[in-house]
Amino acid sequence: MRDATLAAIAFALAEHARTGFETDPERLGHLLGVRFIPGTEARASNGPPSIVTLPKDAYAPRQRFTTHHELGHILVQRSGLEDDIRAEVSEEDSEAHLELVVNFIAALLVMPQPLVRAIHDEHGDTPQSILALAQAARVSLPAAMHRWVSHDLGACRAAFLTSGSYISHIATCNAWLPFWRYDRVPELETCLPDVRMATAPNRLSLRVGVTQGEPYYYS
Repeated sequence: MRDATLAAIAFALAEHARTGFETDPERLGHLLGVRFIPGTEARASNGPPSIVTLPKDAYAPRQRFTTHHELGHILVQRSGLEDDIRAEVSEEDSEAHLELVVNFIAALLVMPQPLVRAIHDEHGDTPQSILALAQAARVSLPAAMHRWVSHDLGACRAAFLTSGSYISHIATCNAWLPFWRYDRVPELETCLPDVRMATAPNRLSLRVGVTQGEPYYYS
């Protein structure tokens, strides 16, 4: 990661710690001094006053993550590093880069390290950890997967969802998997001998897999 990105993440983590790692978006917004108002699109402005506008979304986990995403924008703006984060990449990629950084911060807000650590202590590196994290944080399984594999950026972790014999989602950190999203992989144990699988509650065709994968580090 780049220096401005790392500094913004550290600032956001420190501000979140001051709230006692509150995860309820409305209570977190109140503790951060942010006002929520209805709008036609999700937007955030540190102001003053600090305001987040949110459209209504019928899918609760997505609405919850969107709220944390906009609070992430507020925290980045308060850090004073928004332009520096954009400047870390080319101008044409700057907005996408900023959104990726804010998405990472949002995941830390909705699934803070104390929660992830407690689940890891109970379940270890297993698919049950991802299922437990999704339930505890009230987020989608893909969101829980991405947070799980990245909770230790120095480790090699990979997770994926299957629907029947097809790969429906992938999340990796320093790891390579021998298949891509939407590939058909009828015998996972053959290509991933160390894989551990678990069935998602109430969704018998959906399974979560966890593996170390093959180590892969960007130079």
